[in-house]
Amino acid sequence: MKELANFLAEAAKRGQQILVLCHHNADPDAVASAIVLAEVLNRSGARAQAGVSEDINLISQNVLRVFEREIVINPPLDADLVVLVDTSSLEHLGKLGEQLKQKAPKLVVIDHHRPVEAMKQLVSFYFVQEGFASESELILQLVRELGAELTPGGASLLLAGIISDTAHFRFAKDQTFEAVNFLIKTGADYGRVLEALRLPEDPSRRVAMLKAAQRVELRRVHGRLVVLSELGSFEGDAASMLVRIGADVAVVGSEEKDMVRLCGRARQEILKMTGLHLGELMEELGKQFGGTGGGHAGAASMSGKGKLEEAKKYLFKVLQQKLKPKE
Repeated sequence: MKELANFLAEAAKRGQQILVLCHHNADPDAVASAIVLAEVLNRSGARAQAGVSEDINLISQNVLRVFEREIVINPPLDADLVVLVDTSSLEHLGKLGEQLKQKAPKLVVIDHHRPVEAMKQLVSFYFVQEGFASESELILQLVRELGAELTPGGASLLLAGIISDTAHFRFAKDQTFEAVNFLIKTGADYGRVLEALRLPEDPSRRVAMLKAAQRVELRRVHGRLVVLSELGSFEGDAASMLVRIGADVAVVGSEEKDMVRLCGRARQEILKMTGLHLGELMEELGKQFGGTGGGHAGAASMSGKGKLEEAKKYLFKVLQQKLKPKE
């Protein structure tokens, strides 16, 4: 962390143009991390800008509206340094990722997902700490290492990122609550953050959850309840819902033309009992189907070329090995 802070501090002192960039369909954790880091680097002398690939999700839009912040969608890539936050690979940037490969600017990765080995060869500085429950916690520690101060608005954004990415603290760790305590003391408005993270119930989402439940395929793998369903949207939400109502592992897939996508969720106790890591599993599936995959131990996704039925067969084959109890 100290080396990373020194690297960024030197770039800022030289007045470099820095783009802090996050993945498409960006959630509050990604958006908050990009904006806060860009603001801190600006105050340190850099010409920094926060950007996102393609779009941000509805909750992120609401958070930015409440706390009066903006982020540039599909920003120009003519920067001296591009810092990727909450983004484990260039594939999560869509067309911007392809452009970055061609431009080959200096890249820095700051992430809390499972490491992607191929990325290490492309970047000037690679800092991945999977032990953090959210990217916002990692960025907070980096800000403190830089000796920078947070504004109350910035603290509120990071708090929104933490609450969102830990599913309202269900996946929190001890250090998560230390970070929350620090942010509130810094001026984060907990009440406004909760309001910003609350959206009116989307009727289309309710219909999607019911369809996911209706289409469930249930299997027992070494005594574990594994379910798979199919949806064209809200796949991650549906997988989380299926775990909440009883699945040990839930995977929701979608297929469009020759592309397949899987989103998985798993109970924490199953991860501990078996050593299952969905990020590792989805990375393996992504490679198998000519695409990408990754994520956390209990929440991950993949996308690649192929048919959903083929992906399901390979998934269950892998789970036969992964769900064996640890000896």
